Order: sequence, then C-alpha cells, then structure tokens
Amino acid sequence: MSIRPKLASRVIAAVIAALITGFVAGPVDIQAALGPGETMDASAIPKRPALLTPTISASPSSAVPNQAVVLIGSGFSAKSVAGGTGSGGRHQITGSGASIITMGGNTLQSPYITYPIDLDDGGSWVAELIIEGNSSTFSASSLQFVAKDTGGASASASVNLVSRKISVDDSESRIGTTVKLNRVGFPATNVTSPKSFRVTIQYGSNNLTSVTPDTDGEFEVDFVVPTAAVIPSTNTITATISGTTSTSTVNHSVPAATTSIAPTSGPSGTTVTVTGTNFRAFRTISDVTIGVLSILPSSSTTTDKDGSFTITGIVPGLPPGTRRVESTIGGVKSLASFRVTEPDVPPTATTAPTPTPAPFIDPAAGLAPLIADENLVRVWHFDPSAQDTPPSFGWALYDPRPIFALANTVTRLTTGKFYWMAVNENQTVTLNGKERVLFAGWNPVSW
Repeated sequence: MSIRPKLASRVIAAVIAALITGFVAGPVDIQAALGPGETMDASAIPKRPALLTPTISASPSSAVPNQAVVLIGSGFSAKSVAGGTGSGGRHQITGSGASIITMGGNTLQSPYITYPIDLDDGGSWVAELIIEGNSSTFSASSLQFVAKDTGGASASASVNLVSRKISVDDSESRIGTTVKLNRVGFPATNVTSPKSFRVTIQYGSNNLTSVTPDTDGEFEVDFVVPTAAVIPSTNTITATISGTTSTSTVNHSVPAATTSIAPTSGPSGTTVTVTGTNFRAFRTISDVTIGVLSILPSSSTTTDKDGSFTITGIVPGLPPGTRRVESTIGGVKSLASFRVTEPDVPPTATTAPTPTPAPFIDPAAGLAPLIADENLVRVWHFDPSAQDTPPSFGWALYDPRPIFALANTVTRLTTGKFYWMAVNENQTVTLNGKERVLFAGWNPVSW
C-alpha cells in the first residue's frame, strides 16, 4: 500500500479501522516507509502465536528391556503453527528426517514404535513404544527418549532401567538341598514384542535349568545344589540371557563336613559316640579313627538322607595325649579331637584283718549272735577221753535258757573242738571269726 505523506495519518487510521472490522485477520505488525515519488508504503505482517514449552512424561518411570513404555507429549507444535503435515494441517512425528523419536541416541523404528504420531490441535500426543532388548539396553542404567515434531518442537524424558540382579534365600547349604533363586531386572515377557527371552541358570559348571521372566522381568525358581559340588566350596550361580553375553551372578557356599565326639576325653576303653554332618547322602563310611586306630563297627555303615551319621565305639589302647578323630566318607575327610587320659586306677580295697580265734570263750559270749536271735536251741559236746566216766560218760551240755544255768556242763568253747548245735531256723552267722551256715536242726560245728 502506497500513500502520500500528508495522507499518512489518515491511512494509518484506516488500517487500524480495518483491523478492528476484520479487514486484516490476526495479529499484525505495521511497517511504513517513504517510497519513490514521496509516497509512503505500509504493510501488515502477521505475528507468530506465542509457543508453549514442550514436555514429555514417561510411564512407567522405571522399566526393563522388552517392556512397553508410554510417552505423553504436551506443548509441541499446535495446529496454528504453519508447516503441519497431518490431517487439517496438524503436526506429526513422522519417523523420517528430523521428525523422529530416539532412544539412547538411536532412532526408534518399527516394530518397536508405530509412526506417524499425530499431534492434536494444541500440540499434545501419546505414543507407546517397546524398549528393545539388546546389548545396549542390557548394560544401561537409564534411557533418554527425545521426540521432535514437524514443527521443530522437541523435548526429552528419561526412564530408569531396573538393575538386573539375582539372589538366593540361603547363601549356604549342603549338597542335595533345595535353594530358591530370585531375580529382577531381566527382559520382560511381552506378547506385542517381536522378541522373547529366556534365562539359563548354571551352578558353577553345572547347567541347572532355563526360565522365562514374567511381564515385569522377574522370576523365581527352585534348584537342587548339585551332588557334584565340592565339600566345602564357594560356587558362582550365573544367570545368562539366552543368546547374549549378559549375565548376573551370586555366590552360594557348600559347608564343610563336620565330626564331633562325646565325651571329648577319657582313658582307653571309654565308650564314645561319633557324629558326622554335611557329608554326601547314602554314602558308605570308609573309616572313623581315633589316633590311627579304627573304631568303625564291622558292619557296613552309611550316611542318611541328610548326609549325617552316628556311631558308637571304644577308645582303643593309646598313650595319654590329644588324638585326632577322623571321619572319611566318599573321599571327604572331617576332623575332631579326643584327649586320652591316664587310666582310672580303682582304690585298693581295705581287707578287714581276720580275727585271731581265742583259745577258748564262754558259751554265752561265743554263741551270742544265735542267742540274741533266739535261734539257738542247745549245744552238745562229746569228749572221747571221758566216755567211760560216769555220770556223763563224756557228754557235756549247754542250753541258753536260764533254767538250765546250773545244769550246763559246757563251760567254755575251745578252739579246735567239735560241737553239735541245734537251731530253730536256717541262719548264716559268724562264730569264732568264721562264717557258718547253719540249717534248722542239728549242725556239726568245729570251733
């Protein structure tokens, strides 16, 4: 538009009026300049709408390889921004040229994302993608996603990758026991992904099993500690993502075999109990020794299902001192100790001196044990040298009853002489220093 200077004020007023009445649409800048022939040129320049700051949020904020992530963008190029390639002039993320989404610096392509991604009138969009499982994502701790649309707006978001690790519920257990292995951070099972992953498990050099992680990249599995494991040993459990070199490890220990003995000391000939644990199950016991001498029973003895055993034996003849106790089973040895002590010497029995028989004794005193028990009936003695002498003709009597006190003619019992003694009941009694066994009735007794 060209106008003369003196008409300038009226032209400007007319332009303003035109804007008010809609003659020129949208916000404008007015430029005026003096042209040839002292005319004034004026023009209206449309103004670009104010832009919002683009942002992206990711859900979930922590994930594992092969898992789906949803990106939500806002504040990107609105429909009013020129250059939109989508329906009705809306902008897109096309997946070609500069209009792409990158993950860790690499362009995401099908089948891990679907292009084009359409923006709405206000510049918002939603896209679902899959974190491709590869050597880069298996080793990364986080991933940055950058999106740029056809209007040049771009933003980024980060997703943390769950650290891949394995653990066991029991870090030490004997061979043949069942151990639970837990794992997190492995590639997830995802039916929409073109890839699937399995994880192989090894115990030392022993292949155990393979498993498929769940949709969160987690799993747990029970395994049996291999019988081939060395006793004792520390072994590495390795979880390997099949077809890759990506591994995670944890240690598991097999405890040493043990031997104990009870009691722990005593002289040769002591009965002892030897107990062993943590050996291999159902194995024949090769030997159990104290010092270098075996105490193993002659019959075959084996460990039980838990690799344990108990035997009883006798400490062999060994000089005093500490001796090694050794159990040998299937090539595995275990040690304990036993202290051999001096033999127990029983105390010398003190023998009561044998009383010296008196030459003679009064019958009441000599026969007191029988009289006190009211067991003595009568005593007769015959003296052959007086067998022709009346009135007794060699016979002499002793009756303990008081009524016979004046009639008794056995006035003393003489060592070496022979007597007949009548008792009411059987009785064992000591007379004149000797033990006598008397039976009811008459008993010949040499005094």
